[in-house]
Amino acid sequence: MPKKQKVTDTDDYISTASPNAQPLLTKLREIIRHTFPDAEEKISYMQPFYIFDHKKISIAAYQSHVSLAISADLTDDVIEHAKQLGYVTGQKRLNIDFNQPIPVTLVNDILKIVS
Repeated sequence: MPKKQKVTDTDDYISTASPNAQPLLTKLREIIRHTFPDAEEKISYMQPFYIFDHKKISIAAYQSHVSLAISADLTDDVIEHAKQLGYVTGQKRLNIDFNQPIPVTLVNDILKIVS
């Protein structure tokens, strides 16, 4: 994993990410901001976070994928759906490889968990 650069805001974070990650991060940001327009957007742990009602969503770029993480556990249904679509998940995150499209419906289902 590349060393995280010091960034000042989400625009800075996206612009310094790998060119392969930039469109994915931009789309995830767009979906999050549309779903939670009142969320506070800030940099924490050198990555973008969206904070509202003591809940958190983050996006991050890595060497070969981007990640969407939430402050709640993903449901078994969401994890199974992600696997069926070919995406890797963790307890609280979805990984999207650079060669995969943003699974908009799946992302919306994940965001519903924290809403």
